[in-house]
Amino acid sequence: MTSTTDHAVPPEHAEPPKRRRDRAAREREILDAAERIFGERGYQGTSMDEIAADVGVSKPLIYQYYGSKDGLFLACLSRLRAQLLDAVSEAVLAAPDAEQAMRSGFVEWFSFLDAHPRAWSVLVDEGMLAAGPAAQAADEVRADFVELIATMVRFNLPTNHTFTDDEIQIVAQSISGATERLAIWRTKHPAPPSPTQTATTLMTFLWQGLNALRA
Repeated sequence: MTSTTDHAVPPEHAEPPKRRRDRAAREREILDAAERIFGERGYQGTSMDEIAADVGVSKPLIYQYYGSKDGLFLACLSRLRAQLLDAVSEAVLAAPDAEQAMRSGFVEWFSFLDAHPRAWSVLVDEGMLAAGPAAQAADEVRADFVELIATMVRFNLPTNHTFTDDEIQIVAQSISGATERLAIWRTKHPAPPSPTQTATTLMTFLWQGLNALRA
């Protein structure tokens, strides 16, 4: 016999089940934490335990998603690579002329690093990595950026003179090296110049050399 004091909770008053974070959201959280911790401590100094604790998930879950620390680093690097190249390419393509395209590309590059303060170390800091897939992937990021610069250089050269691939690479590699050194300097500067100021000064300097090459 049912007691009159027992009352079932009507379905409409029952607490809704807690929604579990979907995998995509959890992966974003893991990659956000990995980008920051890899950038702060370097590849060798980062542990999966630390990343798992930061996100609030189990270490086996991260291994389930990425397989290994190398796999997590590669996923982190792949996301940064896609974000950076998309941002710079979009700025370049939206520019009205070749000169402005190069300037806009530089502005977006420095703006991206400001928005992702640890991205520099994860992307191109050669001291972070030894050998293996992670180091190779970092080299590919640099190669992508150099090729983007080479494309902009080609757009800024006269069509009535043939420039060799080696000449284009010399210019592109030099510009890439300049932007990398500027990025390192800006991360250590207590009050770095804005991305626009940095890009404008760099562009003014480079444009003189490009004009000489054009002539």
